[in-house]
Amino acid sequence: MKAVLFQVVCSLVTLSGTLLVAQDPDILVADFEGKDYGDWKVTGEAFGPGPARGTLPNQMHVDGFLGKGLVNSFYQGDGTTGTVTSPTFKIERHYIRFLIGGGKWPGKTCINLLIDGKVARTATGPNDKPGGSERLDWHSWDVSELARKTATIEIVDQATGGWGHINIDQIIQTDRRPPAILTDVARAGHR
Repeated sequence: MKAVLFQVVCSLVTLSGTLLVAQDPDILVADFEGKDYGDWKVTGEAFGPGPARGTLPNQMHVDGFLGKGLVNSFYQGDGTTGTVTSPTFKIERHYIRFLIGGGKWPGKTCINLLIDGKVARTATGPNDKPGGSERLDWHSWDVSELARKTATIEIVDQATGGWGHINIDQIIQTDRRPPAILTDVARAGHR
């Protein structure tokens, strides 16, 4: 029985052309479950005294975050600004994944990966006009070419007015490839 199972697995690996390799475990950069930001440096007032426990006063319902806490710069509304910056860490996996929501204002409501003080990767929330949702969704950066470099995560809120805030949670380093997105071309072949 074991020999048959081994042959089936070998055949599947041969047919797919993919070698199955065990992945290193994920590395948690931050989950924002504490009462404060710990070793992260905070400037301004937007991020409050610590991670939010979900929806803040006068904010639409926030969901999609994991656990009880998240970074939510809607503290006292969209009029406040500031930054939250991580301690330095070494890039040890192929991807950095995180949950993100809030405003879509590049350079103003964003999460940045800094290498040598310069932005190497950046992402914003999805919202730049009235309506929208406060749902956090997964986003990934491929950081494989930055392996072993020292990095910092910077969460920025320098916007005021509508959607002038950012929501972030569950920042991890991982070797798990992000889920593929079907394109219209790929879908056309399966009709």
